[in-house]
Amino acid sequence: MIIDCHFHVDESMLTLEKMIEEMDKNNVSKTVLIPPMNETMFDTDSNVQHYVHSLFRFLILNVPQIGFKIYVSLVEDGYFKVNGKHKVITKPDNDIVADAINKFPERFLGWAAVNPLISESVEELESYLERPGFIGVKAHPFMHGYTIKKLNPIASLCQEKGIPIIIHLSSEPYSYKYLPDKYPNLKVIYAHAGLPFWKKLWKYAKDQPNVFVDSSSDYLSASMVEKVVDALGYRKVLYGCDGPYGMKRFNEYDYSHKKSWVDSLEIPEHQKEYIFGKNFLSLIEKGQRDRPLVPL
Repeated sequence: MIIDCHFHVDESMLTLEKMIEEMDKNNVSKTVLIPPMNETMFDTDSNVQHYVHSLFRFLILNVPQIGFKIYVSLVEDGYFKVNGKHKVITKPDNDIVADAINKFPERFLGWAAVNPLISESVEELESYLERPGFIGVKAHPFMHGYTIKKLNPIASLCQEKGIPIIIHLSSEPYSYKYLPDKYPNLKVIYAHAGLPFWKKLWKYAKDQPNVFVDSSSDYLSASMVEKVVDALGYRKVLYGCDGPYGMKRFNEYDYSHKKSWVDSLEIPEHQKEYIFGKNFLSLIEKGQRDRPLVPL
């Protein structure tokens, strides 16, 4: 079973019906949805953009003091500045995910997104986690601009419920260590292979039984996915796309591109099966027992 653990639902870019059509073409059984974190954002089709992404990856990996400055500059005054300026959605709308699950319960699961700076967001979180299909929590310290310590009550809740939290980290120093050290039974997934820390985070996560990364986003590349699997092993990496971001035109998302990053790994097929879905299923196993879920 192939499960995409990281995909935003934004029908101004990609309809649910088109998602399912493309999932079927690529043998993706289920997608775990996240509400949009910013306004509609199409990619630019240019060699310059490809070069910028490659340069960013090189700097983060090899000259982090410069790479981090670029990373921090991507969010400013409530806007995400990639392919133009796009307003950050301060309070993510989890109803969008709930509606998609209700419409296609056999195909979609959901992350309940939370912004701890918005009290209503935290108050509503638990109600979403009680709904069928919601399997964990999404947090975005980078886009929403808060210190990792703001996630203490949410991490405690996730640990108590036995559900995972997926986090897109800011550049706050050593923030990738804070929650796993404080909540040793908390299941943490760091999005985009642990951006922006990458090598340092991989070294830390290798010996942390409950710390994982996903393979999603145009922040990465095939060679980056190969590097993170080499560093962490196939049992610590989860397949994801981070779609519909990266698409250039309405309803034209290329599922095969991110999937090919895992397909091309020079590891046995049974190990790829863990990246493609078995690792994710193991993380939500307790939640399945304790709460009503849509069929897997």
